[in-house]
Amino acid sequence: MARATAIMELAFLCLASGSQAEDGGSVFRFFDRFCLSRGPDYQRTVAIAETNRWLPLPTEMLVGLVPLANLEAVEGWAVSGNGLPQQMILEISKHTLNGKSVHACTMVTFGTDSIEFEKAFFQRTDGEAIQQVHSATHVHKLYDLELSGRSELVTVTVPAELNGADNLMASSIAEAQWEN
Repeated sequence: MARATAIMELAFLCLASGSQAEDGGSVFRFFDRFCLSRGPDYQRTVAIAETNRWLPLPTEMLVGLVPLANLEAVEGWAVSGNGLPQQMILEISKHTLNGKSVHACTMVTFGTDSIEFEKAFFQRTDGEAIQQVHSATHVHKLYDLELSGRSELVTVTVPAELNGADNLMASSIAEAQWEN
């Protein structure tokens, strides 16, 4: 987790210069749209990124954001637009876990109201906290939820000291769904 935090902070030194604090509700809506509501989907996310011409990021930067082991593929982008006044990072990855294909979608923001993000998360989901890990600098929360007929794990990492303009990292992890 420390490596991901360092990579996240380094990325935002490059991406977020001069940005203002971002409304947590609009950041959650972005996360919900691309990672949560239909679950993480590698092919769909890559296609959306190509259509929107999001700026691809180097794999070395993205590997530190991946929430699972057994990485098969990873793509990520600096995202702007979509109703957001600042850039964020969106990463999608494919993994094999216990013989099953699993996709994970991670969003990283800087300058976000984390309390508003979590309020919007709980208004949208029935997320049940199954783990919380506190460090001197961050709180890592793990939620189990059922959404649109599928089980997902969601992680949210926020600073230990919230100030309304926080670094925030959220991931959705679910078994890959196959279209018939």
